[in-house]
Amino acid sequence: MNSCPFCGGIYYNDRSFNFHLFNCNRNSMNNNEILDLASGRYLNESAIKEHALACSKQFRAGKFTRCGSDFVEEVKADVESVIREIRNKCLTKLHEPLATELVFTTGALCDKLQPELNALTARIIQNKVQSQPSCGCTLGRTR
Repeated sequence: MNSCPFCGGIYYNDRSFNFHLFNCNRNSMNNNEILDLASGRYLNESAIKEHALACSKQFRAGKFTRCGSDFVEEVKADVESVIREIRNKCLTKLHEPLATELVFTTGALCDKLQPELNALTARIIQNKVQSQPSCGCTLGRTR
C-alpha cells in the first residue's frame, strides 16, 4: 500500500500509484492539508459493518457473516477519494488559492449534504460486497 506525499491518496498497487504521482496536481491542496478519514472518527465503523452484512444477506444469500478491518479501511479510502475529488474539482489556474477565514456553507447545506454522503457510502459498501470473491465467510479488501 502506497500513500501520495502530495495529496495523501492511498494506492494498493505500484502501477496506479506511479500513474497518480505522474499526474498529481500539487497545487490542488487547500493549505497543504492532508485529508485522512482513517485516523479520526469521521465514519461509523459499526454502521459500515452492519450495512455490509445486510448487503451480504440481501444480495449474496448471506454468504458473508463477518466483516474484516481491511474491508472497513477500504471503504474509508473510497469515501476519502470521493471527497478528494470534490476538493480537486475547481482548481485555480494561475495563482495559489486566496486564503480566507470566511465560512461559505451553512448548516442547511450540511443538512442536505449528509444524506447524500450516507447514500454514497451505502452504494460504495454495496458495490464492494457484490464484487467480493466467494471464498471464506469474511468480507475483506477487494483490491
